[in-house]
Amino acid sequence: MSRKVFLSFLGTNDYKPCKYVSGEKGESRVVKYVQDAILNLYCQNFTKDDFAYIFLTQPAENKNWETLQTAIGTKSFNIVPVTNIPEGYSETDIWKIFEIVFNYLSDNDEVILDVTHGFRSLPMLEIVLLNYAKSLKNIKVKYILYGAFEALGSPRDIDERIPNPENRKAPLLDITAFSAIQAWTFGAESFIQTGNTKTITELSLENIKPILKESKGSDFTASNIRSLMKSLEQIETTIKTNRGKTINHGNWIQTAHEALSNLTIEERQVFAPVKPILKQVEDKLASFNQMPHWEASVDWCIEHGLAQQGITQLQEGIISFLCEQHGLKSNDLTDREIVTQALNIYDKSKDESEWHKPASENKEKVIEIIKSKFVEKHKGNFSRLSSLRNDIKPWGVQRRCDK
Repeated sequence: MSRKVFLSFLGTNDYKPCKYVSGEKGESRVVKYVQDAILNLYCQNFTKDDFAYIFLTQPAENKNWETLQTAIGTKSFNIVPVTNIPEGYSETDIWKIFEIVFNYLSDNDEVILDVTHGFRSLPMLEIVLLNYAKSLKNIKVKYILYGAFEALGSPRDIDERIPNPENRKAPLLDITAFSAIQAWTFGAESFIQTGNTKTITELSLENIKPILKESKGSDFTASNIRSLMKSLEQIETTIKTNRGKTINHGNWIQTAHEALSNLTIEERQVFAPVKPILKQVEDKLASFNQMPHWEASVDWCIEHGLAQQGITQLQEGIISFLCEQHGLKSNDLTDREIVTQALNIYDKSKDESEWHKPASENKEKVIEIIKSKFVEKHKGNFSRLSSLRNDIKPWGVQRRCDK
């Protein structure tokens, strides 16, 4: 079972008591330390198997740890001070911090990260670290939180300006979307460069929540994101498995474009940083609106090194095209065989006496196909495709006519 883990760095300032206000969890009691507020608001479901790690430089430990420990009190989960943390003033220190925090994470942890305190580069380091740990330890980022005490103004004169701590209400910001955007960017890049949808479709289940928090019409947005991801997954599967009928007649491209359109309409905008990512996905699919689907699918195969699929789809696509051009049914095996035989007859200059059924029973149609401009232009290419296809197809696999 996965652990729930809270990670936080304690600073060295003389912190002023206030209330922290979360848009999701409500208002904390008056606290001096943001860690105290987060533990009470966000860690209520932690158990004896879960951990809160408080990372302490020597100055932070000397100045604030004892007071924070007293404020936190006894919890039902484990609170672990991690001492002797470097202060982060050099590259060596920064990478040492990275290593220390990473080593405190276990596989499949569910992580809440507080980025309120620490050296200026530390929040960026922590977010990068989480994405690193996502890949290597399969962690899940539940929340990234920032206590914005500075929203109240300078702490130096706050006792004079807002003497009653009950009236000091500082935002506790949920910035989990920062990590989600990085993940979405990586997933989209993987899809665009390789055609692989695994990373980006998994995000539709794991990383929608932070995006929805920043968008209008959350249910509407979630529905369209999931619809888009399902369509992308179907695109990849359809092309890789040579499902010709689905390539030519499936509605997956239309569904994907409808979802993309819905996600960018003015009234219900998706979180702004996601828009360029969606635009890249839209551009990736554009060729399916500009040419027959089977042609676009062949281009896709060429782009992504799917040689066997590309050859198969090009050959079967040509047969489907000629069927449609000459009044035959592209989903009828006999009609497809008429076209195939016509191409072979043309390529090998066979006399009519050598023709077999069904070509011999449809001589006028065969002659019509042979004399077409398309066949004249591409003479010989079809037989070369057949040779290539037979050369690379797995042993025992017979030709499928599913176009």
